[in-house]
Amino acid sequence: MIQYIQDFLATKKLSENSKTAYLYDLEQFSKQCVRPNPTTLALYQAFLQDLKPAAQKRKLSAVNQFLFYLYENGILDRYYKMKAPQQVLSKPVGASLEDLSFLWAETKYKDGQKIALLIAYLGLLPSELAVMKQADIDRNFQVLAIQKSDQKRIIPIPNQLLPLLEVEKGMYLFDKNGASYSRQWFFNRLSEFLEEQGKSEWNAQKLREQFILGQLQAGKELADIAKFLGLKTTISLEKYKHGY
Repeated sequence: MIQYIQDFLATKKLSENSKTAYLYDLEQFSKQCVRPNPTTLALYQAFLQDLKPAAQKRKLSAVNQFLFYLYENGILDRYYKMKAPQQVLSKPVGASLEDLSFLWAETKYKDGQKIALLIAYLGLLPSELAVMKQADIDRNFQVLAIQKSDQKRIIPIPNQLLPLLEVEKGMYLFDKNGASYSRQWFFNRLSEFLEEQGKSEWNAQKLREQFILGQLQAGKELADIAKFLGLKTTISLEKYKHGY
């Protein structure tokens, strides 16, 4: 699909800056969504959830125009129109704390279980787990460092999670012969574990939500939770204030 991007851009009257932005967004989309279908588009939307609303809106606009071009020119047999991920909308939530004991159950999906536990108990994003290196984990002081753009967070590691972070071979915590795994790999590993536990309706966002609600129940202020999660404001957390 990536081979059609230049042809698509040739149909648009864009400034050089806009053309560069379109090219970057569409190449990124094409690498993550080699052939558009409901599953690959859902994975791309999961990727968008990590981004700011303005970036989501820009990428969705470019992608939807590209998808319509592909359909109009017979490259796709149907038109897929993507919508903004739900979290972009600022709606009150009626979320409640759930029993998370199933996360510790015996499983054959150890990677998925580790991903689920690190999200639910540390509030980490799959994108943060994907780039986490062994060097970021200080097991003596029981902390891990999260570097995101110009921001660095130091997160304490609860005792029960230490066995998940034991020294292993490789550069990354989830290591693929010295490289990091793709977002799709994390999505698939988490999904298969949750499905095994009878929680197929759960996802990374639901697990992170449980972390937020748990912090609120423990009496933490929104500003402190935002800082812990690496958020610049509490805006995205306001909807949880009365949700536990």
